Amino acid sequence: MMRRLGRSAAVFAVAIVLLLGISAVAFASGQPDKDSKAKVSLTVVMTNNVESFLPGEDENNNEIIRRLREGSGYDLKWIILPADQPWNKLTLMISSGETPDVVYCPPKNVFADYLHKGALAPIDEYVKNAPNLQKLVPEATWAAVTWKGKRYAVPIPQNQNIAGNASFFVRKDWFAELGIKDLVTVDDYYQAMKTILDKKKVIPLTQTPDNGVVGGFSGAFGIGTTYKEKDGGIVASYIQPEAKEYLQYMNKLYAEGLLDKEYPINKGANVQEKLVAGKAAMNVTAWSSALSINNNFKAKNPTGELAYIAPPKGPRGETGFSRYGPVRSYLFVPAQSKHIKEAVGFLDYMSRPEVYTYVSFGEEGKQFNRKGDDIFLTDAYQKFRFQMYYVLVDTQMGFAVRLRDKGFKVFSDQVVPYATLEPIAEYAPPMPEVLGVSADLDNVTLEYFVRFITGDLGLDKFNEYVTAWKAKGGDKAVAALDSWYKSDFKKK
Repeated sequence: MMRRLGRSAAVFAVAIVLLLGISAVAFASGQPDKDSKAKVSLTVVMTNNVESFLPGEDENNNEIIRRLREGSGYDLKWIILPADQPWNKLTLMISSGETPDVVYCPPKNVFADYLHKGALAPIDEYVKNAPNLQKLVPEATWAAVTWKGKRYAVPIPQNQNIAGNASFFVRKDWFAELGIKDLVTVDDYYQAMKTILDKKKVIPLTQTPDNGVVGGFSGAFGIGTTYKEKDGGIVASYIQPEAKEYLQYMNKLYAEGLLDKEYPINKGANVQEKLVAGKAAMNVTAWSSALSINNNFKAKNPTGELAYIAPPKGPRGETGFSRYGPVRSYLFVPAQSKHIKEAVGFLDYMSRPEVYTYVSFGEEGKQFNRKGDDIFLTDAYQKFRFQMYYVLVDTQMGFAVRLRDKGFKVFSDQVVPYATLEPIAEYAPPMPEVLGVSADLDNVTLEYFVRFITGDLGLDKFNEYVTAWKAKGGDKAVAALDSWYKSDFKKK
């Protein structure tokens, strides 16, 4: 049965991992008595994934979970949430009395929603007796799960900043043919797009509307993150005067046919197809999409070339894409769990280097080998890929190996230098004033920005957008973030 999973990852120093092998001794738990009569039962909830279990096996019957049961001393039951509406399923479980003990949760807004409904247990008194968790999580990262002085989850540190984010994925062969090179400024990009339209008669830039903000160009005009530091405080980027500059530039691209006329209705699939089919010259593409696009492109255009180029600089020299936030995923314990202490103890066990190395890669000499400081997966690992369902603690090393072995690294390496903008709001605790209105603010920005870019609404109505944005709770979100930033974040 096919499963899907949200990304799970964490930034952690792994030098010690490279010195450790996997053995039966390494899995000695030091946890509960392993006598079956004394075992505590723990239920762990995981999100879905595309990987499949081996024939005759499932999430509660396979090599990994047997090893984890034996090593941890807990009687473990794994539950994989459905791909559709997973959090509705979790809420139903809790409300019906089938409360799990550990939940793996990538989205910050979902974690915050459960927190502010009083559904999560504080874990401070147990974390202080969890040495592996304390080593895993940097002190500053705990702020993202701390509310009113108490910690409500284990924040697994971000591990994806080694891959960058995105940039402009372009027809490098056409650029060479047309003599286009050394694009540095937004004006350089504009002139290059005019040349492409004039000489090749194709769409210079194809893009999806997303939230109305096209990465790369937004960074050039100083609005590359939703919130940013300005004049010693926090401001909302999209209502600043520089946002209006961005919209003027994008409207010019659209009006002159340089930005895809189908921009307002484009979806990811048809944008990719335009690149593959030779109907468009460039697109802002995440590294995670570049591999499949390039493979499809090469099948149809064996002599063509797609490659990343640097994003432009704006009028004040600003440039770049956002980095990822400090937390990759949240591991929380529902307040109704009868085994809060044991749940944290299990997470401490999962944070041991020898345990997460096994869960990530398998056994050394079987599913992976070491060459110097590098880990290389063997053919036997292909039958171990269901391990993704058990990666509660993913490290930078684990992510780096998957990047390389799945073919993404050649693209992710190209965009690493461009992920330079800090998403400051992601460092903040889960404030309801911010997370509770984020979807509404995104929606109003999308509505107005697409209309501004296409010319359906003149930029003389920009203040109308600002008023609508504030009416959705934007001012309260900024005030909460600004207060946190000045009173807490700047002191660290």
